[in-house]
Amino acid sequence: MSREKRDYGGARPFWPWLLGFALVLCAAGGAALWALWGALERYEESTPEAAILRSVRAVQTGTLTEEDVPAAMLPGRFATARQYLDEAQKLLNGLPDDRDSLRFVQKGDAAGQDGAVTYVVVDDEDGRAEFTLFPDGQGWQAWPRVQALSAVTIRAPRSASVFVDGQPLGEAELSATTAAAGFEALGESAPMECTWRVEGLLEEPQVTAESGEGSCRVEWENPLNALVTVEPNAEDAAALEGFFDRTARVYARYVSADASFAELQGALVGDTEFYNSLRTFDSSWYVSHDSTAFEDFSVSELESLGPDAAAGTVRFTYMVYKEGLRPRSYPSVYRMYAVRGENGWKLLDLQVQ
Repeated sequence: MSREKRDYGGARPFWPWLLGFALVLCAAGGAALWALWGALERYEESTPEAAILRSVRAVQTGTLTEEDVPAAMLPGRFATARQYLDEAQKLLNGLPDDRDSLRFVQKGDAAGQDGAVTYVVVDDEDGRAEFTLFPDGQGWQAWPRVQALSAVTIRAPRSASVFVDGQPLGEAELSATTAAAGFEALGESAPMECTWRVEGLLEEPQVTAESGEGSCRVEWENPLNALVTVEPNAEDAAALEGFFDRTARVYARYVSADASFAELQGALVGDTEFYNSLRTFDSSWYVSHDSTAFEDFSVSELESLGPDAAAGTVRFTYMVYKEGLRPRSYPSVYRMYAVRGENGWKLLDLQVQ
C-alpha cells in the first residue's frame, strides 16, 4: 500500500506548463501585432497621401455635396460650390486613385491658409493636379485646387448697376472711374464710366445691368471684355433722334460751306475746344459745287451716359452736285455727344468715323 502512495505522489510532466506558457506568449504577441497593425493603419490613413487619395475617389464618384466644399477652395465670391465640384471632376477625370501610380510632391504652405499645405500629384502620364490639405484632427483633409478663368473687365456708365451671375458688383471689383469718352471737355462735371474687374470666376459669367435712365444692353467685345450701354427712355430717345438729325445736317452743310456758323451755333455748347475749332473752321478747301443732298440718313446707337448726357451715331451719304460733272457721294458717319441744359440738348463734341 505504501508503494502505491509513492507512485501517486510522484513528479508531474513539465511539458504542459511549457505548452501553456508558449500559448500565452503567442496570444500576447498576436495582440501586440494586432495593435501594431492597427497603429500602422491609423498612421497610414493620417498621411497627406492617403487624404489625397480619399479626395480623388470622393470627387470621381460624385459623393461630395455642395455643403461639403469649404469656402477657402472657391477662387472668388462669384464662384459657386456646384461650379467647383464640376471643375474638380474635370480636373481629376482619369487620375489613378492608387498610391503606386502617383507621385506626391509637397510645394509648401498654402497661401493665406493657417496650417494648410499644398501638394502636387503627378501620374505616370505626367497628368498633374494640385491639392490644398487642411489639418483635420490627427490627419488631413484634401481638396483639389481648380483653375479660375482669366479676369473679366466690364465697362459701364456710373448710372448703371452691374450684376454678375445675379450678384451686384461692389467696390472690390471697381478698378477705375473715368470721364465717359466724348465728354472729357466737361471736366469734373463729365458723366463718368466705371471699369469693373471680376476675378475668381469658374464659368463664363452672365452679366446684366439696370439703370433708371433706361433699359441696359450688354455687348461682349471679346470673351474677356463686356460693354454696358444704357438706352434712353422713349421720350429722351425721340428728342435726341430729332436733335441729332437736325444738327448733323447743319454740321455737314457748314463743313461744305452751305450753311453759316450762325445756323450751327445755337446747337453747340459754347466755349469748348470743339466750339472754337468750328468757329474758325476754313471750308474753302471743299470741292466747288452747286448743291448738296442727303441720302440714306439714319440715327442709331442712342446711348444715355447719365440723366443729362447722351450719345448717338448718324449715318448718311452726302451728295454733292456740280453742273456738267457727275455727282460725288461722301459716305459719312458721325458719333455725336450731347448734354442737356435749360434750353434742351446741345452738341458738345462730334467725331467723324
